[in-house]
Amino acid sequence: MPDEKLAAIRAQLPALARGVYLNNGTTGPLPVPAAEAMQAALARELGQGRVDPMYFPEVFATVRELRAALADLLGATPGEIALTANTTEGMNLALLSLRWRPGDEVITATTEHPGGLFPVHVLRRRYGVTVRMADLTTPGPDPVEAVRRLITPRTRLIAVSHVAWGTGELYPIADLAELAHRHGALLAVDGAQGAGAVPVDLRSAGVDFYAFPGQKWLLGPEGTGGLYVRADVQAELLPVFAGYFTAQAHNAHDFLPHPDARRFEWGGRHPVALAGLLAAVRWLSREVGPGWAAARIQALAARLRQRLGEVPGVRVVTPDRHAGLVTVQVEGMEPEAAARELLRRGFWIRSVPTPPGVRISCGFYNTEEEIDRIAGALADLARKT
Repeated sequence: MPDEKLAAIRAQLPALARGVYLNNGTTGPLPVPAAEAMQAALARELGQGRVDPMYFPEVFATVRELRAALADLLGATPGEIALTANTTEGMNLALLSLRWRPGDEVITATTEHPGGLFPVHVLRRRYGVTVRMADLTTPGPDPVEAVRRLITPRTRLIAVSHVAWGTGELYPIADLAELAHRHGALLAVDGAQGAGAVPVDLRSAGVDFYAFPGQKWLLGPEGTGGLYVRADVQAELLPVFAGYFTAQAHNAHDFLPHPDARRFEWGGRHPVALAGLLAAVRWLSREVGPGWAAARIQALAARLRQRLGEVPGVRVVTPDRHAGLVTVQVEGMEPEAAARELLRRGFWIRSVPTPPGVRISCGFYNTEEEIDRIAGALADLARKT
């Protein structure tokens, strides 16, 4: 049965036929149901136009269904989900929605992706916020302890990733949320490498913000994503941008924001892309199974770490606490050169700058044989350097 299920899943991902796909951390392969939904939506726009009486009701229905599907997948309610174009937009919306004062403090880490790190520096420049950098390098101290050391009475926000984009380390976001709340602060999580790769129950975890993309581990199209905003904190947050979709009521003199996460939406989204993400999420939820997918991702990544840990000349950067990303360094070979050679051999991976290494994304659709092949290819590179 497992082999039959895996074969059926792989049949819905035609891009897998072109090589060994190990780069979900950048963009996942588009499943057939998502492509078909996008084609149908585009054909409807082409053939029937975009102003007939049913067009906008159909688009709004897709939006409602997408919010509900994402909420179900991530352990949230539809009112806690705002639709975005990517993780970076979500992190900016989260961080800029607070009422900042000079001297307020934010804790983040040097290992963060620019999509989460740069908005922190905008706070510093715009509002005089103090930025404190936790040492979350791998190997390093316990992440919760590293953050705890930096907390002061002025700390208002902790901004960290669920899974580090460079090292693949999985951070304990529930523990970090508890730490933040104990000191009167909020937790904003960059979930780019978490959503779809690990089990996520945001309400149980207690995080306040969780920004995520549609095109990575959720296998949706580019230009899609979302922001989870915990219901308990929504009323105190300001819309960052404001437009037609921000308000539940308005006139020329003022507007009343939606009481839920919709206050972070302001303009139209691409209906074709929304249809694609909805289809991808439904396929993951109904056909693949989020629990099965996360368990398989973790098992394949663990297999790769174990294989490479036995290879002379290959250093595994990713620690025991991991999700689907595995970063390695080949002794005597620049990561960019190693990545180019692996790409030439048919492995779809990438290099990362922090720390320098080759990053391999283990997808639930990969086979054990593919994992062993990339391990063998890296061993071959190490022998030749």
